[in-house]
Amino acid sequence: MTATALTRDEIDAFLREQGSGVLSLTDGAETYAVPESFGYEGDVLYFQLGFDSDSQKLSFIETTDVATLTAFTDDPARSVLVRGPLEPVPEADQQRASGAIAANATIPALNVSLETMTDELAFEFYRLVPQELSGRAFGPGP
Repeated sequence: MTATALTRDEIDAFLREQGSGVLSLTDGAETYAVPESFGYEGDVLYFQLGFDSDSQKLSFIETTDVATLTAFTDDPARSVLVRGPLEPVPEADQQRASGAIAANATIPALNVSLETMTDELAFEFYRLVPQELSGRAFGPGP
């Protein structure tokens, strides 16, 4: 098996096509990883995150300085890592976030809690501003 680095254009195309991945957060001692849909606009990934009153996800967001998103496929085998700060989307940019999510998120909205009805959840837009982007494609060896 061989691995080759993806170009920036290949990473951008992959993130637009993929639309979902695993978002990893930390409180400094523990990690919390959760599957999330996202919209990608080339310079930022947008999420519409749902929370209930005792959200573990929200508590980890508040303590995470650098979040990591891992997006991947099995066939063909490719993966992309995006690392950077995760921050609330300012109100002035929420329409852009909504558009990006509608354009290429795998699941634009979903019920994220088994115990809480959707109308009892709070939804907020967040963005991951990439400070590091890397991608790999895997294939058969020579």
